[in-house]
Amino acid sequence: MKKILGWVLGTVAAVPITKWVESQLNLSFFSPAISGLWSWITSVGSWFARDVSLPFWVVMLVLVLMVLLMLPVVALVYARYEKVEPADSASTGGAPLTDDQNLVFLVVGNAIQQGYQFGFDEVLKNSGLSRIATQNALDHLASVRLIRPVRDHYGGHYADLTPLGREHFLELEALGNP
Repeated sequence: MKKILGWVLGTVAAVPITKWVESQLNLSFFSPAISGLWSWITSVGSWFARDVSLPFWVVMLVLVLMVLLMLPVVALVYARYEKVEPADSASTGGAPLTDDQNLVFLVVGNAIQQGYQFGFDEVLKNSGLSRIATQNALDHLASVRLIRPVRDHYGGHYADLTPLGREHFLELEALGNP
């Protein structure tokens, strides 16, 4: 409490002392600072109040807002059409699928061809592979974007072919592999 009282008394005492020093000794620091600040405020005010049909500051504000609002649009368009390759080294350059991955891919593709939705358990049962091998094959097929997991209306997950996966399945079908 003593500190606050000292600050208040120091501030109140500083004003008359500053005025006396300015008037008696002709030393001034505050007057030029205040007059400079006042001239800056009046010049900014006159800039805002120019007598034109449409003030310059309104045009600049609209331009700045347009640029700021276009940035998210440009980012969304870029993200939509930019194809980013996954960093996974297994999905580079169309590497051939292993026998297990090819088997799992064919199980999923044939199920879709027949109108079924195969989840993990159905793929596991129809492929005849172990759980880990089946999961590994499904993970790899999803990482190379041949299949994708889809959630049905009841909350279950099943595998679906991507457009790239449908193309690959049709190529295999044309070769007579399925």
